[in-house]
Amino acid sequence: MNLIRNKNFNSIIIIGLINNIGDSLFFIVTMWYVANNSNVSIYAGLAVFLFTLPETLLIFIGPLIDRVNPKKILMLSTCGQIIIHTILIVLFLGDIVNIPVLLILLLFSAICSSITYPVEETILPQIVEGKDLVKANSVFTVAYKLSNSLFDGVAGILLVVGSASLIYQINLVIFILPLFLIRLIKYNLQTEEFEKFNFSVYSQELKEGLSFILNSNIKIMLIPLALLNFFTSINLVALPFFSNSLSESASTYGFLLASSGVGSMLGAVIVNKIEKYVLPGKILTFGLFFNGVLWILMTISKVDYLAFFFMFLASLCLGGYNIIFTSLFQAMTPIKLLGRVNTSIDSVITLAMPIGALVGGIIIDIFPLKLVMLLYALALIVTGFIYFKNNNILTLGKIETIQASNDNEFTQ
Repeated sequence: MNLIRNKNFNSIIIIGLINNIGDSLFFIVTMWYVANNSNVSIYAGLAVFLFTLPETLLIFIGPLIDRVNPKKILMLSTCGQIIIHTILIVLFLGDIVNIPVLLILLLFSAICSSITYPVEETILPQIVEGKDLVKANSVFTVAYKLSNSLFDGVAGILLVVGSASLIYQINLVIFILPLFLIRLIKYNLQTEEFEKFNFSVYSQELKEGLSFILNSNIKIMLIPLALLNFFTSINLVALPFFSNSLSESASTYGFLLASSGVGSMLGAVIVNKIEKYVLPGKILTFGLFFNGVLWILMTISKVDYLAFFFMFLASLCLGGYNIIFTSLFQAMTPIKLLGRVNTSIDSVITLAMPIGALVGGIIIDIFPLKLVMLLYALALIVTGFIYFKNNNILTLGKIETIQASNDNEFTQ
């Protein structure tokens, strides 16, 4: 079925797009507020720590995603965001907000948002054909990055002309919209019937997800990714301070993130064409390597427009290989196990991020900022080299071939 005419696909992508806009605005304004209203960088590290922590725990909800109606999950997470933003608005209007309270609310918001993404990833392979999976993931990423790039820039501008409180008020309206859209979902999902919670069954299903990963080619890609994400979270802490080193305007931070979003979006579009002619393992390998080189050039840039340019090019690579990662993981996994496997993957690759965030909050005060940021570039290049030396990754077949083979094997 043509993706444009796929009503199921359109329903999910619109809901995900709106949630993504809200998450993007929330994280940007909170990071900026924390970085510019505290005297120590550890608070920025704590912000990233709390924002990334829920993803490391997703492994424990994977079996539930496979058994519960996703509409209920999406509805509960949306209601949670509405409550959180209402509290934030009251605190700002009453001028009683403080950073510790803001960080606690950030954690709860991250919990709500982290649940929605694996639900959407689990739905996707069930509503599109194998030959359209890379394209569908590309469309998802393009839509998400387009919203990120647009609202990253908007957030920076709003911080200049308005306030954090104004952005939280806008975000409240954004999170109300999915409440109406979720009701438009009208298809049956391939989830297991949920009758009564049984801990032994839950534990068994949890083990099935981990066992599948350990006995498949997925595991050889995960460990380097986990290490890479350790440095990614250090980078998230450092970026607002790097922005301040270029210019103290809030718009600089917004435009850095906007450049990243536009680059990732275009990378997701381009890889949809490239993957028809280049094996996915080679896309991963060379995408990681060139991302690292371009990140070095971005970090040593002394003027903001050069930093924007190299951030755009680096993210072009990032957007491309992220699509390949997602599509490979989905293609390698039987539909029945998608929920528990996807959440296990998310947990493993983000396991080091909270630790990296705390480390980042500490070392930024000890070492030169640009030296800290160059660690991320080194991690990218090393990960690319590891993939290049692993023949199992380098020679992976086409995505659609992997999924077709996997589906046949599972149904036999």
